Amino acid sequence: MKKITVWLFIVLLSAFLAACSNDTQEQGDESSEGNTEETSADQSDSENKTNGLSEAPPNQDVASEESSMIDNTDGRMLIYNAVIELETEDYDQFRQQLDERMAANEAYIVEASISKRENNRRQGQIRLRVPQSNFENLLGGFEEISESILSQNVTGRDVTEEYVDLESRLSAKEKIESRLLTFLEEAEATDSLLKISQDLERVQSEIEVLKGKMNYLQNQSDFSTITLQVTETKVVVPDVGGTSLNTWEKTKQAFASSLNGLTTFVSWTIVTLIGYSPIFIPITFIIVLIWYIKRRRRLKAGS
Repeated sequence: MKKITVWLFIVLLSAFLAACSNDTQEQGDESSEGNTEETSADQSDSENKTNGLSEAPPNQDVASEESSMIDNTDGRMLIYNAVIELETEDYDQFRQQLDERMAANEAYIVEASISKRENNRRQGQIRLRVPQSNFENLLGGFEEISESILSQNVTGRDVTEEYVDLESRLSAKEKIESRLLTFLEEAEATDSLLKISQDLERVQSEIEVLKGKMNYLQNQSDFSTITLQVTETKVVVPDVGGTSLNTWEKTKQAFASSLNGLTTFVSWTIVTLIGYSPIFIPITFIIVLIWYIKRRRRLKAGS
């Protein structure tokens, strides 16, 4: 009986220990699974945060690019040129009124020429430059100071892209220049110094060319060009009373001219007769001989 009781106690104890062992293992598995899920969640959160941080700059770049595009649209570099052909009754009065309007719009003349046509009408060409902000104001005032506008042609050229390209090339060349200056200070060998100096001179020359082109585009954009072709319509009658007729001088000139002509003719005749006498004398003798023979025959026939 005691043995049965002992064995039964051992069996129950073994079953109890086995059950406790299974519970502990399940709790450990659940704990490890929970930690794994938390780790995965943390990694997922960190990845989301990382993705969020990495995706933010592109949005900022897009916004900055859009803002830059708007700024470039607002500040584009345009070169305006206008060619106007007009008529005016009095050229001098037109020039006076033009000078007044140019002074009011800060414009200046770069080229001017004038010539006379038939009936003493004057025709001039004036090329002037005006700040772009005053271009339209000055352009609209020519109708008021002229008799009529025959033609008007206004053109515009966008040089923004060309200017930006020159600007980027200039920046790159300046960086190369800076590096070459650094190399020049650190170089010790004569060959290296000579080679770097040549490269530096070439780069600096290219920089000056780029700056010149940029300054030209900037100047052409800041100031617009207007070319005027002006024709005077009134007939200008010359003032005879205010000029000397020089009658006596003209008479002496005419007499001397006619005398010189007569002298030239006599001289040419003498030279011709004497110079060609070996030809003229035989021809003249033959002609006289033929005339004499014919005359004698007519006389004999008549008698």
